[in-house]
Order: sequence, then C-alpha cells, then structure tokens
Amino acid sequence: MSQFIPLKVKSITSQTDQAICISFDLIAEQQEQFKFQPGQHLTIRRLTEAGEIRRCYSICSYAPKEDISIAVKKMDQGQFSNWANDYLKVGDVLDVMPPQGVFFQKAARSGGQSFLGVAAGSGITPILSIIKQVLFEQATSNFTLLYGNRSWKQTMFAEQIMDLKDQFKERFQLINIFSREFNDSELLNGRIDETKLKQLFDHDVLESNFDHVFACGPDEMMDTVESLLPIYGLTKDKIHTERFNTGHVRKRVVDADVNRKEEQVNIVLDGRELIVSVSQDDESILDAALRAGADLPYACKGGVCATCRCKVLSGEVDMFLNYSLEDDEVEKGYVLSCQTLPKGANVRLSFDE
Repeated sequence: MSQFIPLKVKSITSQTDQAICISFDLIAEQQEQFKFQPGQHLTIRRLTEAGEIRRCYSICSYAPKEDISIAVKKMDQGQFSNWANDYLKVGDVLDVMPPQGVFFQKAARSGGQSFLGVAAGSGITPILSIIKQVLFEQATSNFTLLYGNRSWKQTMFAEQIMDLKDQFKERFQLINIFSREFNDSELLNGRIDETKLKQLFDHDVLESNFDHVFACGPDEMMDTVESLLPIYGLTKDKIHTERFNTGHVRKRVVDADVNRKEEQVNIVLDGRELIVSVSQDDESILDAALRAGADLPYACKGGVCATCRCKVLSGEVDMFLNYSLEDDEVEKGYVLSCQTLPKGANVRLSFDE
C-alpha cells in the first residue's frame, strides 16, 4: 500500500509563468495500478541530500482520454514545487504512489444532476478532472464552475476550460472571479470570500439547487464554503471539500498531559503486523511509527491529504485534526494517523482496509 513506483515524465506543459502540468508515461504493468477516479491525487517523493520530500498533487486529467497528469504551482519556499518548475525535465523519473482519495466518489454517476465547483488558483486541479467526467459521461448533468484567480493570465488550464465551455455550451457555465484584473461586472471582481458568495447567491448568479458542490482552495475559502452554503439551502452532505497542502505541517495543539503513558499500538500494513511504542514525546501514531522505522504511507502530516488514512480495529484513539475524512468515514472507524494518538491500551490499526 505504501509502495512508491518510479514513473517517467512523458510531458511538461506550462500553464502560467508559475505553474506546469506534468504527464506520466505508464508501462504496461503500471496501467492497472494507476487507474484513477476523478478527484483522486498522487503522492510524489523526491530524495535529496537533506532527506526525502513528499507532496500530494491532485490528478487533473480525464482517465479514458488523457495520460495521468498533475499540476504543480510554485509556492513560497516550496521545496518540491519550485524544483519541479525550474529543473524537472521530460524523461526524468519520479517516485509516485498509486492514486488515492474519495473526493468525487460520493456523487452518483447516474446523470441528471447539477454540480457546482468552487476553485481558487491551483485548486482547479481536482475540480477539472471532475468537470470532464461529468460533461463527457453524464449527458443529462450540468456543471457550474466558480473559479477565482488574480487575472486571466494567471488562470491555470484557461484554454482547456474555454474549450469545454465551447463544446458544452448548454451544460457548462463558467464564472471567473479576478482579484487583480477588472471584469465588466463589478460582481465578478475580488476574491471568493463570504461577501462575494453572498452577492452571487443574492443576485441569482448562483442558485441553491445543486445536487453536489466540490470545492478546493485555501483554508479561508473552504471554511466559508462549509459555513455559508448551508444557509442557502445546500446541506452538509452535498458539500465536498479538499484543502490545499502547501507542505507546511499543520500542528495540533498538544495537551500538557504529563500523565499520558507510553502505549503499544498494533499496526497492520500489507498483511503484516508490527508493534509501535507511542511515547509522550510523539506528536502522533504516524510520528511514532516513522521514528521506529516503519514505512507507513503519508505525505502532508497536516490532516489534509488522507494518505495516512487507516481504520481503528480495536481500542480507543483521539483524532485532533481532520480536513479530509467525511463524517461517514469517521463513523466507520477511519482516522488520520498523522493526527491520532492512543487513548489507552489495545489499540490496533489497519492500513489495509
């Protein structure tokens, strides 16, 4: 499950002066491993002299017609993103985990539905894959995309999105919001924040009859989407969010519990079982397992990507942050090992479920 597979870079295309799209060349035996659903992501590993760097990037392509692809945008102090934009070449090999994630799997595939996508900047990547699936495979469904950027020049996948708009005129609505470029309508200037969303709903640019909403972007926008849309009649079960993973670890607030005992945690991975000691100094079960040399799957360590998702088979645990698991997953016992500590003895987790 945690195995990285070397993939050759097939093509690199510029999206903006700060972002590229990377496509991978799969050999025959890799085709099955890298079958993907819209909204899934890849975990990439780069080994450096200072250690390994892991990052998650959403798949932006459409499986039946396009090579598996990701988009990488430069970030301030981005250890992987800046290197990829400046130095990665066609023919280079990257270590990649098979696709993961359930961002779009909650949506029915029967057609006749209305979807809203809310994206800012590079948050378009998983949304674009979903848009293509809906438009190409659900002939009676429609999609509205609310897309925030600084300007048209800084809009990732602008040409692809305009091509889709031309091809699916009756079923695809595009609403561009620019923060640093003037739109003809003042309503379309600014950022996708609480004020802007209220304006769009109140002026009937957006309606409340969507069957599903998919949103991806920075934390502030995600918080607004989750809190505001229910006020306009879009219930929580219709709203699906995916947050940016910037490479900065979101730290939980550590309770000053001097009485927390060291506990033994049993971990099932790839059919094998290992025992890990979780001490007072460990931030999480994942932290303890990595310290012990276990090769568990992980990427962001911030509760965002769900690469470290596992299931509690027995015992009690505390999960401190969760930005990626849906309520029904938590009810079934799934947790993020990067944000989880044992509450007592007899904790057993499985990464194979």
